[in-house]
Amino acid sequence: MMTRPAHRLAAGLAVIGLLALTGCSDDAEGGGSESSSAATSPLTAYFADVDQEFDQAESDRQQVEIENLVAECMADAGFEYIPQDNTGSTVVMDETDMEEQNTEEWISKNGYGMWSYNEAPTDEADEEVEEWVDPNADYVASLSESAAAAYYETLNGPDIWSDMTEEEMETYEYDWEQAGCYGWASNEVYPDMAGADSEFEPLFDAMNAMYEEQMSSPELKTLQSEWSACMADAGYPDLATPEDAMNAVNEQQNALWENLPQPENPDDPDAVWPEPSTEDLKAVKENDIETALADFRCKESVKWTEREQKVTFALEEQFIKDHKAELDAYKASMIEDAAAS
Repeated sequence: MMTRPAHRLAAGLAVIGLLALTGCSDDAEGGGSESSSAATSPLTAYFADVDQEFDQAESDRQQVEIENLVAECMADAGFEYIPQDNTGSTVVMDETDMEEQNTEEWISKNGYGMWSYNEAPTDEADEEVEEWVDPNADYVASLSESAAAAYYETLNGPDIWSDMTEEEMETYEYDWEQAGCYGWASNEVYPDMAGADSEFEPLFDAMNAMYEEQMSSPELKTLQSEWSACMADAGYPDLATPEDAMNAVNEQQNALWENLPQPENPDDPDAVWPEPSTEDLKAVKENDIETALADFRCKESVKWTEREQKVTFALEEQFIKDHKAELDAYKASMIEDAAAS
């Protein structure tokens, strides 16, 4: 069962890079493929006795509770709202999934896994995909333009994104009180996700600083240089890090739609939006796979996983020594809340 403390750990530590605490350790021959053995980082081991098992049934119950609370909130504001069925929508990738995706066989078919285009989808595949239908669409369509705007502001809070600069978006901090009925309902169901861990913010900040130190370490800089040289030899120059390779693929994918002409009236629900050509889609898919394969092979060549882990694990071990009291206090609060839930 995934308890609220587990939610707190995922929410608090994911922000600073602790979602991927478990990796693969290369053997003496190097590489990060099927020959790898599991390696547990010091911080993963430290929190191993805190229950973090995901409970799909509990997650579904919480999603239903949120939707019902949203309906109550909207009704109090004078609007109708039909709760949506979001059960089963939470996707949790376990260690087996990650190991499968860290293989040349998987990458040769899926690339980075960000791209879902299939050149020739089957009828069977089409039948498996259910088109999502908003149960409130007809009701909203019956409202005047001003009433519909008020409906969505009540539901999700005011539109703050359209006037934000890129810098403001990067520094934005979520405030459930500014997120309409959904913000209120989510806070009712997940109160621990909304600032209950403020006393541990210094600990999270210190963790963040630790991983920033890792990114600037001489050992990692050397590793990145070797990977970059390998990628250049493979026909991918000007890539300093694996993140650069992924971003390049992502930018090419985004450009497919960004460069298409918009319909004359984009706000018209019946507007027809153009789609990229089959040739363009196929080309992007092929580039995704080829780039990801080159990335994978270069990481194996330079023993990326083994060397990166050596740096990370050393930093985590020192972090535990330097922040033992704060980590013990945070872990105790998680265990205490688990017992109370």
